This record gives sequence, C-alpha cells and structure tokens, in this order.
Amino acid sequence: MSARREIELKRLLVGKDAGDKIVAALGGRVARDTIQLNYLFDTAGHALRRVRCSLRLRKAGGAAFLTAKGPPRGVARSTGSKVEAEVEIDPRLAGRILAGQVDPLVALRRRLPDPGYHPLWRAIDRARGTRALRESGHYENRRRTVRVRLPSGRRLAVEIDRTWFPGGRVDDEIEIELPSEDAAPEVERWLDDVVRKAAVRAKRSSPKVARFYASRSRGRR
Repeated sequence: MSARREIELKRLLVGKDAGDKIVAALGGRVARDTIQLNYLFDTAGHALRRVRCSLRLRKAGGAAFLTAKGPPRGVARSTGSKVEAEVEIDPRLAGRILAGQVDPLVALRRRLPDPGYHPLWRAIDRARGTRALRESGHYENRRRTVRVRLPSGRRLAVEIDRTWFPGGRVDDEIEIELPSEDAAPEVERWLDDVVRKAAVRAKRSSPKVARFYASRSRGRR
C-alpha cells in the first residue's frame, strides 16, 4: 500500500492584521478556531532535521496527535508534497511521551503497521541510529479554518494560522491541503485573487519546523 502524502499550499502573510484580512476576504465565517501546542522531537544533534524529516506531538482541544513527515518536494510555486504518518493518541500517552517515558516514534509505528510507511521509517532510523529522541522545544499556533467553494465547484478548507515561535517571532500564514497535485495550479490562482482582494502581501513559506529552529537559534544569540 502507498503511504499518505500531504499535498499542501503554504504562503506567509505580510503586514499588520494580515490573517484577519484574509478571513474577512473569505467571508468571515470561521468554521473552527483552535489553539495548538506543538512539541518537536529529535536527537540531541538534530539528526532528523538534517535529513529534512520531522516528528511532532500536537495537543489541540483535548486531543493529541503524533505525526512524522518526510522530506518535502515541490509541486507548484507555493505547493509541496511529503509523506505524512499521523495518528490520534490518548492524552495520557501524550503525557508519558512528554515526560520521556515512551519513545514517540515507537508509539507512532505501533499504530501505523501499513507497509507503505516503511521507507519513511527507514529514513528516520538511518538518521537516528541508536540515539534517543528527546523534546527539542515547542511552539503555539492559533488555527482558524474557513470552508470555501471555488468557482469550479471544488471545496476546500482554508487554514489561517498565527504561530508564536521562540525568540518572539510571530508569523501569519495560509495553509490549504489539496486533494491531489493536479489541483495546485487552480488553487494557487484562486489564492492569488484572494490575497489581492484582502490587500495584503503573501510570499513563499517554509515548514514551521524550519522556522522554529531558526527562531530558537536567533533567540539564543
């Protein structure tokens, strides 16, 4: 079987209240407004980061999710694709992982026996070796979800994020998960129109994990 691939359009928003302006341009009807706490795991020497993989525990609204992602590859101007392995876990297990009592990768793999994920596990295992995984830090994210219908009839969930990183960095960002790579050109053109309507600027984004580490490094100088 094939592993799940996350196909996602991401753009950073530039300017005061840019996220609020995008919400207004989309009609202002927020279907979901959630605070997420994201805890990142890696070896002491950041072996996963070096091979562009990531391992995350997310807590949101009383639920908890374990997620591993492989290296991204470009699909379109602002759209990328990567293998994503994700499961919901019991909040008590999440607490044990954060306390260092359970290896997060072991917990994830036990719940995803699908052989399609074996290449991702091998990539992480090669990078990690025998070294322990530990929490590298965390960041907070407010996610507002607006459901839209494009002129073509395609339905999408548009996520407008505000993320607080270490060192005082705060980003506003749009994320849209796409059903297929073929949808990228249409959705990117539609988003260009939304950004113009909102009178904000948008630019190419990068993974939140990368911005987390960059912000933490600057904060320690």
